[in-house]
Amino acid sequence: MANARSAARRTTEATDTARTAFAQVNAASADAMRDNVDRSMAAISEFGAFGKQNVEAMVASAAVAQKGFETLSARAVAYSKNAMENHVAAAKSLMTAKSVQELVERQTAYARSSFDAYVAELNSLSDVFGGVAKEAMKPLNERMSAVSHLMQSGATR
Repeated sequence: MANARSAARRTTEATDTARTAFAQVNAASADAMRDNVDRSMAAISEFGAFGKQNVEAMVASAAVAQKGFETLSARAVAYSKNAMENHVAAAKSLMTAKSVQELVERQTAYARSSFDAYVAELNSLSDVFGGVAKEAMKPLNERMSAVSHLMQSGATR
């Protein structure tokens, strides 16, 4: 009978040990699962915020580009108007020439000044366009840097 009691006690102890081990494994699994779900939810939230920032960068870039194109368009209209006024003035000047020599001189001077003004305007527009492109790309470049940083930090997680 002593053997039976001893066996029963050992069985009870083994059962208690198994219950304790199972409870510990179950608790550890639940904690690990909870941690994984929390990290997944944080990653999803971070992904959503990141996507929102990308859209905001695209909108900011488009706004800068739009303002730049408005500036370029206004400059083109102003140049065209000025060129037309100069053309009319040159035509009037040519009509009042008293000799062929004077006509050729006035035409040459007008052609030279028109060409110089055209080249100067192209250089100026090129500078404006370069500035607009740089400013329009700035928000997108910042997002590309953020992607690079995210990828580097993700590799170390």
